[in-house]
Amino acid sequence: MTGKHLADLTPHARSLAEESLRWTDQFWDPAMRLLGMDSENLKGTILHSVRNSAWYALGLLLRNEGDDIARAVQTFHAVLDYQFDEPGTPFHGTWYRAPQEAHPPAEAVMWRHYDPNWRQFIGTTLAIALEEYGDLLPADLIARIDRSIELAIIGEPPDRCAPHYTNIALMKSALMTWAGDRYGHPDWTAEGERFGQAAYEIFRQHGTFHEYNSPTYYGVNFYALAFWRRYARSAQLAAQGAEMEAKMWRDVAAFYHAGMGNVAGPYSRTYGMDMRKYGALLGMSIWLAVGREYAPFPRESGMFDHGHDFCFGPPFAIVGAEIPNDVIPHMLAFQGERTVERRLPTNHDRLASAWVGAKVLIGAESLRLTGELPGILPNLDSPQYHPVTLHWLMPDSDVGWMRLRHWGPVEARARRGELTIVAPIAPEFLDRYGEGHRSFTFEISFNTRVAAWADADHWDLPGLRVRVESNLPAPLVTIEDTALYLVYTLPDDQTAATFRLTVV
Repeated sequence: MTGKHLADLTPHARSLAEESLRWTDQFWDPAMRLLGMDSENLKGTILHSVRNSAWYALGLLLRNEGDDIARAVQTFHAVLDYQFDEPGTPFHGTWYRAPQEAHPPAEAVMWRHYDPNWRQFIGTTLAIALEEYGDLLPADLIARIDRSIELAIIGEPPDRCAPHYTNIALMKSALMTWAGDRYGHPDWTAEGERFGQAAYEIFRQHGTFHEYNSPTYYGVNFYALAFWRRYARSAQLAAQGAEMEAKMWRDVAAFYHAGMGNVAGPYSRTYGMDMRKYGALLGMSIWLAVGREYAPFPRESGMFDHGHDFCFGPPFAIVGAEIPNDVIPHMLAFQGERTVERRLPTNHDRLASAWVGAKVLIGAESLRLTGELPGILPNLDSPQYHPVTLHWLMPDSDVGWMRLRHWGPVEARARRGELTIVAPIAPEFLDRYGEGHRSFTFEISFNTRVAAWADADHWDLPGLRVRVESNLPAPLVTIEDTALYLVYTLPDDQTAATFRLTVV
């Protein structure tokens, strides 16, 4: 019996899969049997994405119209051609990101020369293909897929992924339990359940993940937890996955403003600041919950910012989502002003807070170091880490936003209409970041060419005035089209920077 077809999906899941596939069809390259898309890092350069092509191939099986099955078979074969089968190397079992990239050198560096996470992203996609569509696939391809999944698990170093590396940890445990059952490896099943239990225990501390409030990776979490429910072949993971999925949805709802189409910060990891204008997987999850009309997701016929993740639509649609009934109203309309606070799992003192107002969202993370470094910390070096954020509704109903760029931890708190920031200067971070540790850049985007200005004690923005109190001298102000960059520098004789921003 064949697996899911578009007609079997919920209306919202079907629309996500159909629109994703229509959009992705334009990038199919029959010569390479893969998707050829603009590089995210080298604009104007076409790369053939191996991972995105696996997602597309699964979607073709779901759609099953015209030559979709034949194209899916070709694509899966091409994807498998680019897996590394090189025992003894750190990249064994993962994939080329694109055929155009060089083979990893003998001293390969993770992330620079290869991406280890393709084992989990592509591995779970291949597992779903076998679960749902095994009777549509030729025997030789099934045999290759089975071997490929085994390679992905064998090649994964046991200590490469920590349980607090949330999105990958959830997929890793799911794939191991599924594969352990299919291939008769009870040790894989046991390790998948043990690892899943470790990730669950981290979540259970405070009902939060270490990799917290990420508009992209929360979507991966929802996908992985749905896999726990549907395919992991583990009663333990099925129950824990359903529990975490429901609590995650309620947490998203607490931070979400439907009228502005965004979750308030802070963000442990994000690729953008406005989900309506870049491809955030959480936007696709909301699409599954309440439909395209209410989803904060771009409506572009061609490539858009972080658009590559739109290829993930069919796997999202197939695994589906279980959304608590009390969450749905938050996805449809603003549900009233509120303050939110969440303790985050770490061996340091880490607290996320947010003010969700009618026209303003304020997000803040307080990271107070209480033990020796490094401990379990957010990635302070990453441009994706945004511990201080602000969004506001502008007069033209567009959304403006602000984020702080700073090298080092801050102790920030969000309250009603107010944001406070304390940033102690620490010798270990001066050694690591140099004078960048004394620099605080507020990047403000308002997406319109109306007048805006910033001074020592106030920011005048379209539809928003912010009173500023700080122990730092007046900022260096740079205006670039629809953005302000305000650079504050802490003098050498000061040991901590303080800010108090009040919306007036």
